[in-house]
Amino acid sequence: MAERTISEQAERLSRRRARMLTVLTVFYLAQQLAFFTSPPGPRMVDHFRIGAWAAMSAVLLAALVTGGFWLRKPELRAMVNDELSRAHRADALATGFVLSMLSGIVLYVLGTTIALSDREVIHLIVSAGIGGALIRYSMLERRDERLG
Repeated sequence: MAERTISEQAERLSRRRARMLTVLTVFYLAQQLAFFTSPPGPRMVDHFRIGAWAAMSAVLLAALVTGGFWLRKPELRAMVNDELSRAHRADALATGFVLSMLSGIVLYVLGTTIALSDREVIHLIVSAGIGGALIRYSMLERRDERLG
């Protein structure tokens, strides 16, 4: 089998990224639903769930900021993270920032009527920001994949 050129590999990875972002977004949001329908307690499994959320949030944020593909060749990474992809990430990160700030404002106002722990508030703000950024980035990448 002939080895693919760098540009063919970059094209394949770009298409795959658009699909994987959608899947990761669904997983991340489902994790949030599970967290808030069954709040953590003192059990060891609850500590694992909190750690899993923190790790997944950190990895997704790092992928949004850097473009991911950390284990690929630098020239391949540069082709996959082209100008359009960087613009999509910037747009998605701006969306995530706005959603985080709006969540903070809403939770601050609701704090007088709804009892939430500090951890729950932080969790909601971070999840809204990363989740919103993932949704926006996924939408932009999928749209461009369809447009070809």
